[in-house]
Amino acid sequence: MLTNIRYILITALRDRLFIGLLIGVLIATAISATLGSTAFIEEREMTITYASASARLILMVGMIVFVCFHIRSAFDTKEIDVILSRPISRTNLIISYWLGFSFVGLLLILPVVVIIAFIGANNFSGFLGWSVSLLLEMTLVVVLALFAAFTMRSAVTAVLGCMGFYVLSRMMAFFVFTSDSGIFNDPKFIVLRWLLKAISTLLPRLDLFGKSEWLVYGFNSALEWQLYVSQALIFIPLLIAATMIDFKRKQF
Repeated sequence: MLTNIRYILITALRDRLFIGLLIGVLIATAISATLGSTAFIEEREMTITYASASARLILMVGMIVFVCFHIRSAFDTKEIDVILSRPISRTNLIISYWLGFSFVGLLLILPVVVIIAFIGANNFSGFLGWSVSLLLEMTLVVVLALFAAFTMRSAVTAVLGCMGFYVLSRMMAFFVFTSDSGIFNDPKFIVLRWLLKAISTLLPRLDLFGKSEWLVYGFNSALEWQLYVSQALIFIPLLIAATMIDFKRKQF
């Protein structure tokens, strides 16, 4: 297991993942600082809001691409077959992949946290909660990408599927707000209303993770951090189990 984790880290270094994403985050931060300087009031608050949101998106998208292409390449080059020829179970293989990619994600998050701290968050508890939620979101995105890469036969299809799922999860607040609007009180839209409610209930609410407002104002209540922690505790084991079930059914 440790060998596989170390190999994933070496692959990330070889593919220049850390340098590429760090450059992207620095460019996004510079743009955020430029946009923030145009504000008449709360210049730092606007800068930190733009920087945190853009860095979060860059990290998640970069990790999705890296995981999906790494796994599909391992299938295409028969690397998975070689690993399974050793005394390692398929369950341990999935867990080692998740731990390895999550460790890479942690290393990617650390410089972002340092950059946000350097800009200056107004609320320490909000900054701490935002950092933890970013890590939990990263581990959730990693297992989502693993599930897509193991179940789909194309890296491109897996990336597009993850991107669509990620965007849908980030837009859950919009769906909930729309379903509660007055137009859906019409009986003609009752089915659509229940459909939106079902989607927002069954899919993870990534809009509840990494809110930039926490860096400025902190948490409104303990319920905010309890929501994203509980979702991580539910959906991460669920997706890992689904990936294991699918992988055990494959024939090599």
